[in-house]
Amino acid sequence: MGKTSFWNDAAKYGAMVGLLLAVSTVVENSIVLSGRLWLYMLLMVEWVVAVVLHYYLLHRFTRRRAMQRDETEGFSFGEAYGFIAAMSALGGIISGAVQYIYVYGIIGYGRYIERSADALYSIMARNGNVSASMENLLSQSVAQMQQSPEPSVFSAVGGGVLTSLLFGLVFGLFIASTVSRPAKPFGGPEGNV
Repeated sequence: MGKTSFWNDAAKYGAMVGLLLAVSTVVENSIVLSGRLWLYMLLMVEWVVAVVLHYYLLHRFTRRRAMQRDETEGFSFGEAYGFIAAMSALGGIISGAVQYIYVYGIIGYGRYIERSADALYSIMARNGNVSASMENLLSQSVAQMQQSPEPSVFSAVGGGVLTSLLFGLVFGLFIASTVSRPAKPFGGPEGNV
């Protein structure tokens, strides 16, 4: 297998990770805005599936990158960890951009806050056991959300990058330790004299 550019691979594989995270973000937001309690239970399943797939993709792509290096060069922990960080950052940019487009462009920030509050009130009303102090706190929280200014595109994309980097760097500790291998400048066992 021939060598390819670090940044080309990081961009290609980061885009695939970003696509997974973007789909996950849209599904999660849709579930939250639905106000259906049974879908909220599926939210945990969706989150676990997204985390497992995120780990799998990072591991697979980093292992593929490591296999491109021949035995004499090796593939250090730092190279693997850096590759994972680059993929995660680029994936986070895509995820954050999709989050911004979905929440602020398609739904609209004001409508998003309104639908979030309606979903929350709907779930609380169905349970029927909301104390007066909790209801007051909930009303204050919703009022503060409605009065807050719309976040910028940079904060939305930055949030996606930070979230993806956090997961990538934690996962990267395990992945980089399993795919890294020392350089063997003299080849395999038969290269030793």
